[in-house]
Amino acid sequence: MNCEKITYYIEKGFLTDLKISEKLQVKLHKLYCQCCKNYAPDSDFINQILVLICEEDTSESLTDAEKQKLKDALQKLGDS
Repeated sequence: MNCEKITYYIEKGFLTDLKISEKLQVKLHKLYCQCCKNYAPDSDFINQILVLICEEDTSESLTDAEKQKLKDALQKLGDS
């Protein structure tokens, strides 16, 4: 199984339930591939940031208060 397929399954797993065979492939691959093992939490973190950004006002530029709110949210995610 190659890394491209595994990262696809990891991303798919954030959106839907994976089949047992897909879950098994991901688990087995992550046993020997450190890059893919690190990919899941990194990708989850990025997804959380994007959700926060999408919840914010969609105006062209952020106010200073909005920028600080985003920084605080990112810091909170980084601490968890």
